[in-house]
Amino acid sequence: MSILSAEFLLFGVAVVLCYYITPLRLRWGTLLVASVGFAALSGWQTIAHLAALTALTWGGAWALQKLRRGRRLLLAALLALDLGAMLLLKYQPALAAWLNARFGTQRNPVWSVWELALPLGLSYFTFQSAGYLVDVYRGKAAAQRNPARVGLFLGFFPQLAQGPISTWKELAGQLTQGHAFDPVEFVSGFQLLLWGYFKKMVVADRLAPTTEALLKNEAMPGLSIMLCVALYAIRLYMDFSGGMDVARGFCGMLGIRLPLNFKRPFFAQSVAEYWRRWHITLGAWFRSYVLYPLTISRAGIALGAWAEKWLGKRAGRVLPSALATLCVFLLIGLWHSVSWNAVLYGGYFGLVMALSMLLEPLWKALRRGLKLPKSGWMRPVRVARTWLVVGFAQYFAFQDSAQTSFALLRQSFENWQLRDAAAQLTALMPGLEWGIALAGAMAVLAVDLLCERKVDVCGVLARGRVWIRWPLMLLLLLAVLIFGVYGAGYDATAFLYTQF
Repeated sequence: MSILSAEFLLFGVAVVLCYYITPLRLRWGTLLVASVGFAALSGWQTIAHLAALTALTWGGAWALQKLRRGRRLLLAALLALDLGAMLLLKYQPALAAWLNARFGTQRNPVWSVWELALPLGLSYFTFQSAGYLVDVYRGKAAAQRNPARVGLFLGFFPQLAQGPISTWKELAGQLTQGHAFDPVEFVSGFQLLLWGYFKKMVVADRLAPTTEALLKNEAMPGLSIMLCVALYAIRLYMDFSGGMDVARGFCGMLGIRLPLNFKRPFFAQSVAEYWRRWHITLGAWFRSYVLYPLTISRAGIALGAWAEKWLGKRAGRVLPSALATLCVFLLIGLWHSVSWNAVLYGGYFGLVMALSMLLEPLWKALRRGLKLPKSGWMRPVRVARTWLVVGFAQYFAFQDSAQTSFALLRQSFENWQLRDAAAQLTALMPGLEWGIALAGAMAVLAVDLLCERKVDVCGVLARGRVWIRWPLMLLLLLAVLIFGVYGAGYDATAFLYTQF
């Protein structure tokens, strides 16, 4: 069930009504029933996998808390089962197809491709399960007695499709304590939900044909290719952040606060800051459960000691973190897909991040030597520089073939026909559609600028005058209904990040 569908809207209204008429101490049960129903409607594979993972997570957490010996070995076994199932379901078909193409034949395949049923939001609830087990092992969370509450934490339906990835400390207490009706929070959540639909349906889906044109026509002029790649980055942001706003807005109507997953990444002044603003919960998960363990592992400590001996104290401190960062971004790339482009995408960002950490003293000396200010005119320059670095990676984000990506990159600097720029734009999308997309993007930019200046737009409107708030909400609703992308050929389930 897509959160864009009429079925989900009816489902959501029913959940909100049932939640607030249920006694306060039993409201978590309403969320549990709704989550089970949503998972069941999403397919038998989702409910089956969630049930099995809930049993593993609940029983494993109790064992980790009770045992005094062998806890590390038990944790390794639990994580192998937990993450191994995800790896098998997601990557076996692609890996088997690659091995057969390289080393097998059609009659004698090296590894048969299994047609495995993929649950909705597999990696999101798998990461939550793994994080909870590690937190119990570390003593940061207590093992839950009630398996139903563990199941609700893993399968909470608003975040099932696309996340965000929550920790037990962030989410479990909110789900089980029950929330009284708060008019301001309810209205603020409804506003955020409408805003998410606006981003997704008015802007992101309107840009979809222009970005998909690159997959169909590689002989485009260089200007059109560059424009389509830039539009892909904008579409991806509108699509994913819009989905997050819908999920967070719906939860806000129930008094539940999901963790922030986007913080206006296109205002970032460095690649490191960009990744602290983009898919925040995924980055936090990898930092907590992959980056830090790698850095303080025996291999990391040994590498630091070697680097300190031969390269100096700073290298001994920074090199393990830099290499761990490179490994993490390679994993993030492979999380997106099993392809050489995913390796290039993750490796590119990992290399940029690692080099920036290692060469930080050089950058500081250069800034002092050139007497560059930390703010003022340098801020937009740093933002533009970050855009260029991130934009380069987009050539590999939407393609599976590295050869095609490099070809498009080369063609971006060829065949520039500025006199025909208007014709090129209208060939990609009619003029009226460009106008609507531009107006929608400008509206999002205006709100993001206000938020960047620490203005709580939803909160201000929710607490503001009724004669201002409701006309604006009605205007936003009409914009979604009138300018949203509907009709033949439109797939309302096609959030870009649902596949992960």
